[in-house]
Amino acid sequence: MTLFSARLPWLPLYISIVICIVWSCSIETKREEGAQQRRKIVFKKRDKKVIFTILIALLATFFITDFFSNQIKYMVSRLRPGWDPLTCNIARVIEDNRFSYGFVSSHAANVFGLAMLTAAIFKRKWYTLLIFSWALIVSYSRIYVGRHFPGDVLFGALFGIAVGYLAYKLIQLLIQKDVLRN
Repeated sequence: MTLFSARLPWLPLYISIVICIVWSCSIETKREEGAQQRRKIVFKKRDKKVIFTILIALLATFFITDFFSNQIKYMVSRLRPGWDPLTCNIARVIEDNRFSYGFVSSHAANVFGLAMLTAAIFKRKWYTLLIFSWALIVSYSRIYVGRHFPGDVLFGALFGIAVGYLAYKLIQLLIQKDVLRN
């Protein structure tokens, strides 16, 4: 389980997601009933502005979830299972459990933020199932190695999903307002 908690083994996944975004991403305009145009992200040809915007949104999602989850940790000051006086005698700590706070889980916030944003962009059921399964495994591994209580991970996941969803809605808004026109 410590392998799932580490960041380096997941680097190929992150690179693959970026390559998929860069490889084939554009904006398509569709006419719907009533002569109203809708613009959305589709994967046909390269559109540098859309690619750049999505990559910036991915980075922003990561930095926002990471920064604010760490700020919340120090505001709430909830001890990790290995340091909490109520659970330190029964907690099984596998990973080095240096003294720090655990609520909310930064790992859960980061991976669920990435999962939400990319699932909303790719819109493929198989991808959504795989990416959220990956996020769930990474998040569960944080409980397994003794770094977080289940509530830490749950609220980290909810926070990440919210940030990822807001990032996607911002991208959609930019597309609808024609900000990303070539």
